[in-house]
Amino acid sequence: MKNGLITLSVLALAVVAAFVFLGIQSRGASAPGVSETSLRACDDKPNCVSSSAPSNSPRYIAAFQFSAGGEDALWAKLVKIVAAEGGELNENSRPYLAATFKSRLFGFIDDFECLLDQDAGVIHVRAGARVGHSDFDVNRKRVEKVRAKLVL
Repeated sequence: MKNGLITLSVLALAVVAAFVFLGIQSRGASAPGVSETSLRACDDKPNCVSSSAPSNSPRYIAAFQFSAGGEDALWAKLVKIVAAEGGELNENSRPYLAATFKSRLFGFIDDFECLLDQDAGVIHVRAGARVGHSDFDVNRKRVEKVRAKLVL
């Protein structure tokens, strides 16, 4: 009984240590950024969503749309919403916005990026975790929460 409890305690400590390590590791990276004229693609892990992904991909999420002439107001509102939701704005040099969100428990960093495409009438969005495999749809939910506040 005592050996089982010790083994379980060591295993739990190892799992917590691994999560702490990943949290620290995620703070050392940077946002993927822009590749030529689009946001960089998500990799094959389910911890990222992007409006630049193919529409039949599980990584796809719709871009933020705006009416002609409405991009200035939408961009300003987007910046305010991201900050109000806890995002740290790292770059806001229109047409590109980069922010990071930090998880409460282990300090995992998620990137939130937007790229204005004035000709198409959209702001492309990419949100993804820097480390790990799954994010339990945290980034998809974050984008949809921002979208809901943009249209209010």
